[in-house]
Amino acid sequence: MQQQRRNGDCQPLLANGAATTAKATTTTTTAAAKAAPNSLSARCGCYFSLACSIGSMSLACGSLWQIPNTTDRITLQRGLFLTSLGFIYFISLTDFCNKYLLETARGQHFRRKYRLMVSDVLEITNKIVSAIQASFSFLVGLIVCKSTCSKSFVYASHFLMEAYGWFGTAYFMYDIWSMYKVHTQKIADKLHLLRLTKSRQEQQALAVGHGRGYYEKANGGGMGNNNGSVPSTPVEFCDYDGGTVEIPKDGRWDFLKYVITHPVMMIHHVFIGTFGLLVVTYIRGGGHCIYSYMFMMEFSTPFVSLRSILSTMKLKDSRAYIVNGLLMLATFFVCRVCMWPYVMWRYSLAIDATSMWVAMCGLPRGCLISIAILFLPQLYWFYLMVMGALKVFLPKKNQRLRSPPPAPPLVTGNTPTDKLNGNNN
Repeated sequence: MQQQRRNGDCQPLLANGAATTAKATTTTTTAAAKAAPNSLSARCGCYFSLACSIGSMSLACGSLWQIPNTTDRITLQRGLFLTSLGFIYFISLTDFCNKYLLETARGQHFRRKYRLMVSDVLEITNKIVSAIQASFSFLVGLIVCKSTCSKSFVYASHFLMEAYGWFGTAYFMYDIWSMYKVHTQKIADKLHLLRLTKSRQEQQALAVGHGRGYYEKANGGGMGNNNGSVPSTPVEFCDYDGGTVEIPKDGRWDFLKYVITHPVMMIHHVFIGTFGLLVVTYIRGGGHCIYSYMFMMEFSTPFVSLRSILSTMKLKDSRAYIVNGLLMLATFFVCRVCMWPYVMWRYSLAIDATSMWVAMCGLPRGCLISIAILFLPQLYWFYLMVMGALKVFLPKKNQRLRSPPPAPPLVTGNTPTDKLNGNNN
């Protein structure tokens, strides 16, 4: 029954089985008739979004092809142009993935196979775009590292680092809005399931002849109405982010309220998108070998995104989920936990410091604060990953620790049944 309610196209079950079958057949026929003329427009919309995404990326690469020297700086005009292309690229790529999964025949088959709601589709799309952006970031970091670190670890520069700093800023600003859309769609889907559940309960109550009692109980003594709407008072239940939110009757969610209730995410995106990319790559200039390692930290992000996608598809028990989890754990440890100590060790060698600690103490206070903001959350997230991996690979031990003590053995021979059967001891 829960799987039927998870399906976005399901209808409340009726008391009459024949009526349910007829209604389902009519609904399927109507949906097929509506989908037939719209299939061409859906494909055209997908192709247009894909063309915009490919075209914006091509323009961005073409604008960099004209730069003669790798040490040249990115002008302000070129940087703003790259940021504009970044917005077009990530928005059109998201639109392409959403239209493909929601409007095309293959996308609808994929949804039915894994019983995905609209919010699940938006979540998968968000993670796909995140993985693509992380792959670009890692590729840029690798190219810059190979080009600059052999020249000067501290002072070398590369135009590609500044260029992707402008281009990548658009992603972090776009991603705030994308996650907000996912959040609001999750709320809408919850309200939809709530309406379906209430409508089905009402129909069951009417089928057994207790309709009036059900309405009086549900509405505090009033008769109510049988339209499947949400009660006028707000409904509270657990949010996907782990907190309890108050859902208004119309299902709206204010963007400002979302920003206020998600401060960690906002600080991370605003800090990386402004200071982390623009300041360190454009305003300061130089030191791009060190910053290339920060870009290469994104190598673990595609595995994190794939883990979330497999979880949304309800494939936590699959072999792919376990293998991806191991790869995620290994890449996260190498690229996000070990990366910064290695960079500081290379920096201490470059400035001929007596130790890595002496080199760190010589850094400006703002630089130390920035390193702490970037590095300390990685340790916390890695700890959570290790604890999750232990739960996956040591399930029997956890169950044994949590299982209640065994019940005492039953005393036989003294019950009336034993006496009638002649089993007295």
